[in-house]
Amino acid sequence: MNYFTWLVALFILVCVSIRVVQQFERGVLFRLGRVVGEREPGLRWVWPIIDRMPKVTLQIVTMPVPSQKIITKDNVSIDVAAVAYYHVTDATKALVAIQNVSSAVNQIAQTTVRNIVGQFTLD
Repeated sequence: MNYFTWLVALFILVCVSIRVVQQFERGVLFRLGRVVGEREPGLRWVWPIIDRMPKVTLQIVTMPVPSQKIITKDNVSIDVAAVAYYHVTDATKALVAIQNVSSAVNQIAQTTVRNIVGQFTLD
């Protein structure tokens, strides 16, 4: 192989290996399936095939909670619509401990709305 072929192969390796983590994100580096650690914003080197680095946004997420038909303490039926705001504080736990963060937040928000509104009387 000549010098040009090696240069092209090296260029392709560098292009595939560099990841950009934005200021509002954190990257969680997995090496062969194990957590190596979180990566801060900037240019990050990732070994192709061996490493995987999903990114988790740390921005506040606005999630509409579907309309809930709730029966209050005094048997009055009402419809309640709500909005949930959340943000991830630990990117590693969000990826490793919870399968789907947005679905989990949506479910707990619906349950909380039903529990809180169900405690009131509307006489």
